[in-house]
Amino acid sequence: MNTLKVGNVEITYLKHAGFKIKGSKVLYIDPYEIPEGLEKADLILVTHDHFDHLDVKSIKRLSKSDTTLVTPKGCFVEGYDSCALDEGEERVVKDVRIKTVPAYNVNKPFHKKGVVGYIFEIDGVRIYHAGDTDRIPEMKNIEVDVALLPIGGTYTMNLNEAVEAAWDIKAKVYIPMHFGAIPNTEADPEEFRIRVPKAVVLKPLLR
Repeated sequence: MNTLKVGNVEITYLKHAGFKIKGSKVLYIDPYEIPEGLEKADLILVTHDHFDHLDVKSIKRLSKSDTTLVTPKGCFVEGYDSCALDEGEERVVKDVRIKTVPAYNVNKPFHKKGVVGYIFEIDGVRIYHAGDTDRIPEMKNIEVDVALLPIGGTYTMNLNEAVEAAWDIKAKVYIPMHFGAIPNTEADPEEFRIRVPKAVVLKPLLR
């Protein structure tokens, strides 16, 4: 399956680290290689400025005249109603409560502090998108309904580290992401599901 329903919110895995979250608002996060024809966004969240997360063509395809783009400070796309947040900042945008949380590599050079993950609440459902991160100490402070965790390694935590991170984070459901779409991110999401009792594997909607 591509979509999981939690409360009144539908969570659809698009590809890589990209998700569509649909409740009373339509929200996308890190949309990547999006074709024409998908439902337009009220909100688009971007975790950082790497090409596979800040994909301007995908953002344009998902946008309508009043789409709001939420980014970390310093990550900018011209021509959009933008909301740039500092790490740790919290704001309500179009009835969705959004907070940036730390995301960074511990022993890799790819993602320094300033890259972010998000915790956002839509229609009473709290979702954590970890962004491009290793397992970090700040995860022990996270309590949500759904946690979206990278497992592909190289640029983020690998599968073993993601399993350990799932024990740090308090969530009702864990969904693996960031695997298989770009080189050097191969991982088996089924192994994650077997090792994390509350895990659900969503198949990417896009190939």
